[in-house]
Amino acid sequence: METNRITAVPAGQAGEVTTFYSYDSAPVRSLALAHAAWLLAGRAHAKTPVLMIDWDLEAPGLHHYFPCADEGQGGGGLLELFEACGEQLHGNTSSDDADALAGRVLDTLDWDDYIVRVDDSRPLYLMRAGRFDDSYGERVDRLDWDALFCACPALFRTFAAHVARRFAHVLIDCRSGRSAAASVCTALLPDKIVGLFTPDARSLDGLQGVVARALDYRCSHEDEQRPLLVYPLPCPVDGAADARLRWRFGDAQRGQPGYQARLERMLAECYGLSSVALDSYLDEVQLPQAAIVGMPPAGGRIHAGERDRCGPQRAVDTLLEWLAPGHFPWRPLPEVRLVQAVEALGERAADPQAPALVRELARLAQLYLGQQSELEAARRIEQHVVALEQGLHAMEEGKRGHAASRRPGEPPPDALDDKLSRLQELIDARSPHEARALADSLRSTILRPSVAHPLRRRGAAMIKQVYLQEGDKDALLAFTLDEVSSLEGALIQAAGGRPLVAG
Repeated sequence: METNRITAVPAGQAGEVTTFYSYDSAPVRSLALAHAAWLLAGRAHAKTPVLMIDWDLEAPGLHHYFPCADEGQGGGGLLELFEACGEQLHGNTSSDDADALAGRVLDTLDWDDYIVRVDDSRPLYLMRAGRFDDSYGERVDRLDWDALFCACPALFRTFAAHVARRFAHVLIDCRSGRSAAASVCTALLPDKIVGLFTPDARSLDGLQGVVARALDYRCSHEDEQRPLLVYPLPCPVDGAADARLRWRFGDAQRGQPGYQARLERMLAECYGLSSVALDSYLDEVQLPQAAIVGMPPAGGRIHAGERDRCGPQRAVDTLLEWLAPGHFPWRPLPEVRLVQAVEALGERAADPQAPALVRELARLAQLYLGQQSELEAARRIEQHVVALEQGLHAMEEGKRGHAASRRPGEPPPDALDDKLSRLQELIDARSPHEARALADSLRSTILRPSVAHPLRRRGAAMIKQVYLQEGDKDALLAFTLDEVSSLEGALIQAAGGRPLVAG
């Protein structure tokens, strides 16, 4: 394999640092991180690389999942990088403040010496724990994280900013338990924490303690007051459904509390909320330990069975739906997916060549997105977009089929044009009641397939203007949905009765 050196040039937009932490079960944590990184690096829109950092110096293991990680590794990894930082900080007499000092120290490093590419099919990179020579263990023992922090308190925060400028996602494999290294990885470095825990009572207690300390530190230190998102990740040992449910919801007969209630209290307290609900999140995100141990190496073939509802591949993939965009874990999955769909629609609408209706749908979808009662309406809008976009381009270019003949009682084009002119006069004269009455009377007429497209577009825009001026969002949404349905029917008719989307 060709281990392409990364061009350590800052990207246009800073990435994010995510720490994977577990009080126990380090192998499960490392393998979950490896698969998350592999999936992120393989996404179609991944334009900048993904970096994994093995910060578990006492029990390093990430490199085992990527056989090519040993190639091109002459410079070492994380250990050697911070050894070099320590040498520069030793006896420092500079008058620079902490941030300037940290930047100067890190800018002298050749990042290519510490990073290796581990997959030539996608931009996935690894910073190993270090160079595993005969002196590795002794050098790990000598590395003093507290001393590095005291010598330059901004060093780790600046390190995180440096790697985030070069990678879209930086995933840190943090050592288990509680230690100075764990504090660096959970309190100083990340934008997000994925906290794995098992049914062992110590596991969740340990995770809660680490999360509480990290958030307390962020809140109490002015230089570190940055957001920190926490994503709990349950790892049941027993794959049986009844055992998972007892662990999650508790067993009243035995007096055993469930972990969901504890997590909800923890997150509500940490973020100053009265309450949160993790039902949707925990319905989807569980990582059975027995199953993940049998997962293929990152990049290996995924068997169909691993996509089952409680399978590890699905758990990691679904976790990323919350994690990658930065949604809170208490946001329901249907809403998470709807937000993503509306954002994608907004990107299409930003194209100057996008049809006017696509831009209008994007605006309406954003308008209703924050209103829970209107989520289904916004979802219906999104479902029509792909088919409409294709058809609209054809219509704009005059590729519609022959217009249907005028129905009995339907006004001729000249009469409709006169009514629209009258409606414009009422709008300009600020006669809202008369304008609303005329707009309502024209709703069904303006959307008929036989109406010429320029006339229909003009009329629809005026009717929407009337509803907007009145602040009647319900009427505006209803009319827009009628417009979608009418246009869809016209497109089907133009296609000779064939459906727009197969299936």
